[in-house]
Amino acid sequence: LNIPDSEILDKAKKMLPDKDKKLLVYCRSGLRSKEACKALTEMGYRNVYDFGGILSWPFEIETR
Repeated sequence: LNIPDSEILDKAKKMLPDKDKKLLVYCRSGLRSKEACKALTEMGYRNVYDFGGILSWPFEIETR
């Protein structure tokens, strides 16, 4: 799922009903993913992982 950081508070509850599901969060630079992880954790999600910024991703990236 792609949920913009500015919409996490409004959409997470409906789009992510299972608070134990593994959530892998990333963004372009790592700043927004950090804030999104913080918000999700504060909302009660228990399995949140911040992958940081895609710019520093050391592995191959698929593009469309």
